[in-house]
Amino acid sequence: MSWSQPQQVEDPHDQMAILVGSAIQLLRGQSGVFVVSNEAFDPQSSTEYTLYQLSKAALPALLSYVQEGMQPNSLHPLVVETLAPDLAQQMGLAEEVIAEHGVEWCSLAVYDEVGPLGTLYFLRLGAQRSCFERQSSDEDEVEYNALQLFVTQLATSLRFALRSQALVKEQDRLAAIFQYSTEGILTVDNALRIIDFNPAMQRLTGWRENEVLGQFYFKVLRPKDRQGNDLGLQDSVILQAFAGQEVINREMVICARDGQRFAVAVTASCVRSARGEPMNGILNVHDLTSEHQQEEQRSTFISVISHELQTPIAIIKGYASTLARTDAHFNPATIRSRLVAIEEEADRLNKLVGNLLYASRIQANGLQMDITALDLEYVVRGMVRRLRAKTPDVQVSVSIPEHLPVVMADRERIEEVLQNLLDNAVKYSPRRPEVTVTCYVTGEEVIVSVSDTGMGIALREQEQIFHRFQRVGEPLSQSTPGAGLGLYICKAIIEAHGGRIWVESTLRQGSTFSFSLPREEKAPLPMVVF
Repeated sequence: MSWSQPQQVEDPHDQMAILVGSAIQLLRGQSGVFVVSNEAFDPQSSTEYTLYQLSKAALPALLSYVQEGMQPNSLHPLVVETLAPDLAQQMGLAEEVIAEHGVEWCSLAVYDEVGPLGTLYFLRLGAQRSCFERQSSDEDEVEYNALQLFVTQLATSLRFALRSQALVKEQDRLAAIFQYSTEGILTVDNALRIIDFNPAMQRLTGWRENEVLGQFYFKVLRPKDRQGNDLGLQDSVILQAFAGQEVINREMVICARDGQRFAVAVTASCVRSARGEPMNGILNVHDLTSEHQQEEQRSTFISVISHELQTPIAIIKGYASTLARTDAHFNPATIRSRLVAIEEEADRLNKLVGNLLYASRIQANGLQMDITALDLEYVVRGMVRRLRAKTPDVQVSVSIPEHLPVVMADRERIEEVLQNLLDNAVKYSPRRPEVTVTCYVTGEEVIVSVSDTGMGIALREQEQIFHRFQRVGEPLSQSTPGAGLGLYICKAIIEAHGGRIWVESTLRQGSTFSFSLPREEKAPLPMVVF
């Protein structure tokens, strides 16, 4: 740390450098280093304050050299030794200066009544003495009274600088917590005017800090109870904290800048003066939106799964009970139709359970892929043949360009995606569904689109349909079987391949679901083929 003499110093590190440099000059030294004692300061923050006239490369060797000799203490605060010429040259001192004057390596113990602060090591030319080193009647001894006064004054100044440095570090740490906290934090004065508004609070409410400073915090947050009724000033959680009440995770509703309301849990605390009077209030705001969404998702899961399980079970039980009756006689055609229905409902149950297990594996990052070169045209045409055989009344058309490039994919997983998209196209279409499967080629990937002439999806719902248990169009959701897992699984599969999946839809005019897969060999030039 270089040393200079500025008029005013605010950085505690600069204060330390100035104190150390001034002490070395007063002791007639040329350069040196102050090593802070662990007992004087936080061991994790132990620092060496060095003047750069002292070669950093030589510093470890010099410290090792002096540690082997006698160390200074309260009885002998100053230890002076002649420095070897080779070490003195490493310090950058001229050879003729070393030869003429010699160089002394001095160690000064810095301490006060509290305890040791550290050791000041410095270099000076031989035979030079400071005004604090008076010779006693015995010429071989130094009178330490003046030196001890100097050490006491230096220790007091250094301890103050160290404490200032610790306070600055603590202030920086608290500022970082305030700045990078994921929860909203605002502080108010004793008149409930905002004096701090952290970035998380800005993201939460949409207000900028400079717009709300000095504002009454009630006016900014516009708090309401969970029923949507405005809260009065008598319900202010900060006033309650001022009054000594405990306010922890109190649920309420606050309004963002654009008027949007969202549920939060607030914790209020009070900073008091030495006389116990309220000085500041601190409000921690935790957004409960994600928790409420998860709660709704759990409720939706229970509702959907209960419905999807009960329906096939009821059909299976009903048909099985009918066939088991001993007082009734059924012709072979009736028996066969009932058994076919039981088989279909059992398949439906099996698919539902399989999808639930699939979704659990996706959440646990357990989706395994066997990605190889895949002829996508063969897979697409095979899935279309299956659809035509299963539902002959569906009108299906296919459009695939010649020489469709090979893609890198897991065949079984891609068949699952296509099966799901084709089933949805039929399921959510009117009486005579029309389905179109189209392939496109770009320089990097192959795109497959499945279009239908169904009910379509509202724009605001198009982002949600790829989430678990999300089903759009309330009347259609009630009448169409499904647990809302199919598109969630499709999205996980395609993204695991490094591809994308998206939807383009117009309400009551149909939808087009598309996904992309990376090509085995990229096109030599950027190109698009439609």
